[in-house]
Amino acid sequence: MTEPSVRTVDPSTVLLGNSPVMHHVREQIATLAALPWHVRIEGPSGTGKSVAARLLHALSQRAQAAFILCSLASVPDSTAIGELVGYRRGAFTGAYDNHAGKFEAAHGGTLFLDEVGTAGPEVQRALLQFVDTGIVQRMGDIRERPVDARLIFATNEDLPVLVSEGKFRTDLYYRMGQLVVQLPPLAEHLEDLPALLDHLLRVKAFQAGVPAPRLSPADFERLQGYHWPGNVRELAGVAEQVVVFGQIPDSFAHRPISRSWREQIPDVLRQCGGNRAAAARFLGVSRQSLHRALQQEA
Repeated sequence: MTEPSVRTVDPSTVLLGNSPVMHHVREQIATLAALPWHVRIEGPSGTGKSVAARLLHALSQRAQAAFILCSLASVPDSTAIGELVGYRRGAFTGAYDNHAGKFEAAHGGTLFLDEVGTAGPEVQRALLQFVDTGIVQRMGDIRERPVDARLIFATNEDLPVLVSEGKFRTDLYYRMGQLVVQLPPLAEHLEDLPALLDHLLRVKAFQAGVPAPRLSPADFERLQGYHWPGNVRELAGVAEQVVVFGQIPDSFAHRPISRSWREQIPDVLRQCGGNRAAAARFLGVSRQSLHRALQQEA
């Protein structure tokens, strides 16, 4: 199936939300998509890093070529290396035929490397070699193959911490580039929850072949009073339950309607003696989000 072209993709229909932070994310992606360099996407699990990666590809000049996904989460080095660089028949037990790896499959297009923070030493070395040279050498082969692929790295890990602990190569970290898209946790843009949930309900209802259910304003308020540690992925699970049972889960239905985290800022700041870092931790948001919220209120 051909990926959509630059002219047919509307970012607002892919990464939903009218909050300032989501507007900024979409603008950032549109800017970076036009550039030829590798990009890193960071954010907690469930925030939509794979969606952002596909949008980067669809808005790029590589949109008509392949978008290849490679998840490095908990994959042994030996397996991951073979999947990335490929192998020649007989290179190891079980290599019954020649196999082109993910790098070659993404030639002319984009390779999305998810959970790069979990990559082992040999995979990191292979990534560094490709970023440096653009050359692929299959396991058991002497032939070098030039490959033109844009890499999009994604992680929910704190890479500088991994570097300081010796778990991630410093040279690879810097060669991955400093073009970073930061996806916010859902708790930082809860004003987008109604639009997100409405979209998810329609999608899940369509998949199930049933009419999309409707929720009451009180239901939405209860859902917006929750911090959503699983982010949009957790919200999608709630949407499935609503489609099946016709109502929000009991854990939400009996929850008192609470104020959004932005409405709680003055009280929390007073409780924390004006310490913004402590207030952000209490509210479950980043200091940057708290700072933006305070600026908008000023």
